[in-house]
Amino acid sequence: MKPKEPRPGWLKSRGYLHITPKIDALKEEEEVLSKVSNKTFVRKHAFFPLIHSVIKERKFKVIPDIPGVRAHSYKSKDKFEKTAKNRPLHYATHIDSMIFGYYAELLLVRYEAELEKYPGLSDCVIAYRKIENDEVVDTGKSTINFAHEAFEQIKKRAADNECVVLMFDIKSFFSELDHQKLKKAWCDLFNVERLEPDHFNVFNAATNFSYILRDDLRLPGKHSGKRKGFDERKLAAIRKTRGFEAFFASVEEFREAIRRKEIKVFKHPFVKAKRPVGIPQGLPISAVLANLYLLSFDLKVLNKVVNELGGYYRRYSDDIMVICQKDQYQQIEQFIVTAILESKVEISKHKTEIFLFRRFSFSPQKNRLTAIQIIKDKDGNEIFYRVGEKPLTYLGFEFHGDKTLIKSANQAKFYRRMIYATKRKTHKAFIIARNNHMPQPVVFKGQLKKLYSILKLSATKEFSKRRKLVRNNWGEYSLKVYTQKNNKKRSNYFSYVDRASHITGNPEINNRVVRHHATIFNAALARRLKKF
Repeated sequence: MKPKEPRPGWLKSRGYLHITPKIDALKEEEEVLSKVSNKTFVRKHAFFPLIHSVIKERKFKVIPDIPGVRAHSYKSKDKFEKTAKNRPLHYATHIDSMIFGYYAELLLVRYEAELEKYPGLSDCVIAYRKIENDEVVDTGKSTINFAHEAFEQIKKRAADNECVVLMFDIKSFFSELDHQKLKKAWCDLFNVERLEPDHFNVFNAATNFSYILRDDLRLPGKHSGKRKGFDERKLAAIRKTRGFEAFFASVEEFREAIRRKEIKVFKHPFVKAKRPVGIPQGLPISAVLANLYLLSFDLKVLNKVVNELGGYYRRYSDDIMVICQKDQYQQIEQFIVTAILESKVEISKHKTEIFLFRRFSFSPQKNRLTAIQIIKDKDGNEIFYRVGEKPLTYLGFEFHGDKTLIKSANQAKFYRRMIYATKRKTHKAFIIARNNHMPQPVVFKGQLKKLYSILKLSATKEFSKRRKLVRNNWGEYSLKVYTQKNNKKRSNYFSYVDRASHITGNPEINNRVVRHHATIFNAALARRLKKF
């Protein structure tokens, strides 16, 4: 008997609600596979509007017009501006996501084969791909590995002399991709002049897409200054009467909501020179399209920077790193800026950072590799160096030359989340105590602390809860919760820190993060309980 092939990575159940019903990938595997692999079905398929939401990320970013200075906020024209970044996300219905996922896999297979044609190119593109880890069997490299490899390369090149590291960021990468260039790259990948009808329909759905706002699906009005949630009674009624989970009981109900102008459908959120550009972040196909779009650029940099000049090049999505000799960096900087323009996107000049790594003797006993930031004025002239004050930041790590640490902003973000979770849990306990006339709120400290406990890397047995709609003999549906074994290791921030400490060989990483977390946690919990 022929063994069953493993299920594709894109064929998985998704937990979010959308316009159309959720799909149980386990139960409907054969049906889904027969649809998404059928060219006629995909060619005729009408993709639904995406749902749009915005994730606001607090950023410790470079302040515009002040080179080398970073902050969470800054004063501009007599008012304070925040450096928080709004990241627009668009996500598709479940069946649409699976079509995008299937075609992403078709593209990825050919893209990987294209990389292998050029020696060294596969090592340069490190985002959105599984790159085998030679040290751990059946495990791909992570950002920890990529950062560590780059830092080791700096140490090697600066061992006897000095080297320069150039850090670039592509401006509004996903939202400024040129559609015609993307389509040509897609055609070139399949060696065709025109995309086949099924491929063109998927391309059109990823570029010429429509969307609705997630907030328009909420109840009207506000509660405590925030938008209200979704209509849980309506969602429960759909589950009970229709047997599935969705925002609408039928496609007709969705269309009627549009006709009544309860929901507005938008198009072309990204426009450049009066032409639609860009692809949405959040689709299963977005990552491979982003890499495919820059394939010609990556090849140019490989030939010029790596093969001709002997530099070191890595691109992680829109973040570019180049390591080279000091007398080469201005030539390479100009080459990168010009080459990326040929791809119809551009480098964010105020985010470009340049570091010189050189060994310094701070005393007869102290001689260490040190990071020196090179600052330029508006005319491109070097105006001053800052010796050892600012580390090189890359993929969540800070490299000082003599040591590697986890980015301080990431640690602060973790502690903010810990304190917020403590605040939310104690507030809920207070409401329960008040409603039940209890003398004091009861907080299950163990449950809350479990979120931040240090997990051993050898732990393999984990159990997770799943929800399932079950129909009884009277035709009624109820939501059942059951547990299942998950052989994958569950990870949290501390296991990430432990891996980073192990891979980089620096125990200080672990010590700096772990030694204060219990104190901060207990202080936050005591402060909230005292307030209540």
